[in-house]
Amino acid sequence: MKINILGTEYDFEEDKSIIDVNADGICKEYSKKILIRPKEDMLLPEDNLDVKERRYREVVRHEVIYAFFDESGLGRYSENEELVCWLAVQIPKMNDVFEQLKAGER
Repeated sequence: MKINILGTEYDFEEDKSIIDVNADGICKEYSKKILIRPKEDMLLPEDNLDVKERRYREVVRHEVIYAFFDESGLGRYSENEELVCWLAVQIPKMNDVFEQLKAGER
């Protein structure tokens, strides 16, 4: 699937091969690709599908945040894993408040 990050087209795809490098997701800034481990392969085999789905969505947000930083000239922020993780977890909560306040529209 193609997605648009600040005017730049990225390929977004699930890719089992990133399991071999022990990653849940990878943002390839130069080749403009975001690769995500399939949701059924997230976490441990005994984890239920709801937990795997929650992790999958978090990883998607995480990798997209990297792409936004890179495309906006703020690639150095990508080095701050704590910041990227915080944003990936908190953005849905922020969106809920924005929607409640009708401040989420452009």
